[in-house]
Amino acid sequence: MALVSISEAARLTGKSRKTIHTYVTSGKVTKVTDTQGRPKIDTSELIRVFGDIKVTDSKQKSQCNFSQDVTPKIVTPSVTENHQIEILKKEVEMLRELLAEKDKRNDDLKHALMLIESKLPKTPEPAPEPQPEKVTPTVTETVTPVATKKNWMFWKN
Repeated sequence: MALVSISEAARLTGKSRKTIHTYVTSGKVTKVTDTQGRPKIDTSELIRVFGDIKVTDSKQKSQCNFSQDVTPKIVTPSVTENHQIEILKKEVEMLRELLAEKDKRNDDLKHALMLIESKLPKTPEPAPEPQPEKVTPTVTETVTPVATKKNWMFWKN
């Protein structure tokens, strides 16, 4: 576990000190203090967040790149998402129950209709109605039509 200062961490990652401080305050990088109380950052934290880091030796001016595979973050649903999921599950269950009730009601109606159809008596075709004989009216008086006022003719006098 190699601890480096914030300035050294900025140099190793190629980022500015301000960027390192931003990552520390947002919680992306963990800061620790050494025995004298100075802020330090573990190099494994830098590799986890930034990937490759550049290591230079003061005696030897060669660069070595260390890399570490970053493990993917497992995203867990938040409390509100869990609450919404539970509400949706309850709603789906309620809709399934309503659908089952509707299917049962339809089956009952089909069964009742079948019972009614089987109990109806077979009706023969109706006989044709007898036609009245034609009678010729005899005219004895002449009647003049009288204009009568209907209830719906309220505007006429």
